[in-house]
Amino acid sequence: MYRKLLIFLVAAVLVISLCYAQEIRYRIVREYVTLSVEPDAVCTLTYNLTVRVEEGVIPNYVAIGMPNPAFTVIEVLEVETGEELSHEEVKEPDNCRVVMHISSPIGPGEERTFYLVAEVRNLVFKDKENPGNAGLQFTPSWYDAPIDDLRVTIILPPGVGRDEFRNVPDYDNLLTVDGRVALYWERHGLAPGEKFTVGVSFPEEYLTVSVPEAPSELTFTWEDIFAIVLVIIFFGAIIVSIIIGVMELTHAMKKETYESPFLMIEALGPRKGLYAPEAAWLIESGKRKPDYTRILTMILYSLVRKGAVEIVSTSPLRLKVLGEVEGLRYYERAFLKCIEEDGALKEKCLVKVIDVLDKGVAEKIRGYNRRETVEYYRKIVERAWREVEEAETPEVRLRKAEENTEWLMLDPAFPDRIVVILNHPDSYTPPPTDPWVKALPPSERKPSLSIVEFADKTAKTFETITHNIVTDIERFADTVARTIEGRTAAQGRSRPIYSVSCACVSCACVCACVSCACACASGGVG
Repeated sequence: MYRKLLIFLVAAVLVISLCYAQEIRYRIVREYVTLSVEPDAVCTLTYNLTVRVEEGVIPNYVAIGMPNPAFTVIEVLEVETGEELSHEEVKEPDNCRVVMHISSPIGPGEERTFYLVAEVRNLVFKDKENPGNAGLQFTPSWYDAPIDDLRVTIILPPGVGRDEFRNVPDYDNLLTVDGRVALYWERHGLAPGEKFTVGVSFPEEYLTVSVPEAPSELTFTWEDIFAIVLVIIFFGAIIVSIIIGVMELTHAMKKETYESPFLMIEALGPRKGLYAPEAAWLIESGKRKPDYTRILTMILYSLVRKGAVEIVSTSPLRLKVLGEVEGLRYYERAFLKCIEEDGALKEKCLVKVIDVLDKGVAEKIRGYNRRETVEYYRKIVERAWREVEEAETPEVRLRKAEENTEWLMLDPAFPDRIVVILNHPDSYTPPPTDPWVKALPPSERKPSLSIVEFADKTAKTFETITHNIVTDIERFADTVARTIEGRTAAQGRSRPIYSVSCACVSCACVCACVSCACACASGGVG
């Protein structure tokens, strides 16, 4: 009697659990992963995942798999709430993972972003096919759900040159991150369960430790033996009894649900809160021919608007320092040091302004996604234009344009576009405190003029300053490039595809890659 009741209850729980699990349907909106190889062969893994629930509810947790048991969690955040999540480090030989306890259930139509940082050891081994090299092979987590956007970045140890590494498959871009070479791959629209593996090999001399040989193909590790024992136990349990069979089935179903999809990354998404010149530098530094003079003009306009500097003339460009102003930003203070007593600008000093700006932006976007940050500020520029265009009257349009000038100047078409938008003949008498009046040399200021004339005069002033702020734009650009060489990201690739032999290549699994029959990087939700 009790035996039948127990079987019934276990079967009921199994059915309820199965039905509940089937209600959860979701997709991975963004799965980014950055793996940074440090000189001591310890790797820092940074995951940034956005999961969207299509149907059902994720009630309790999201699990992120780890490559092997030798990991230590540094930080776990839920980005939307800013909460540090409680978590469990599960170090089962065949399924290492971090189980993050979410702050609240994730319902249908909702998205949640998770940020996890962990240190992982035992990922880097000697490269058998390239003597003198060390390497690793890495597979980001795959899911039962589709992945819309997968991005993988591997940062090599300091000192590794752009012609010293080998990789497979061919990278999509070669970057510089904090002065270190980084390889970048991007994939879109991965199907449920689809995997993407990358491999990198580099000279072992750039490591401060000697890494071990990758396990040979015929070597059986204790993880392999453990897996075989589990298989024997599993099949033996089937024939023991109905109750044990049901319990094993319940356990298996729970484990299967637990190991469903899951998530990984590179960064915290876009870096918000940059000032307009910083955003301009970030955008321009990714171009083949950056417009440094436009950035300098933006900084100068900011100083003029704040009352720190007056433009005496534009041809030649001469400035006048008006006095100390509190609250100047670091690049504005650097610019002020470039103004000589006669009002001219020291070009070598202006190179330092760009260099200071570059270093400041690099520090601010550390850990954030550069591409998403650039797109974020491009949208801000378009939003600023819309605010001007949608204003109901010419006067309000002018006011909006003046308020958003620094952002509008990010658009190379600013001089032409602003005149078209403010093309109204209405008479206008700007006050002396008007920011555009301040930007005009005294000889260009008139008591009354039309709005379109005012816009045209201001736009031409900005363009003249841009062309005259340095004497030779090409030479200035070359000097800047030499000064900050190696610090600019998003440079094009020029390398062929190489083969690479590294950890897990022989499938003697040490969980350095998940394609070698070890479920090291599976995770899930529940």
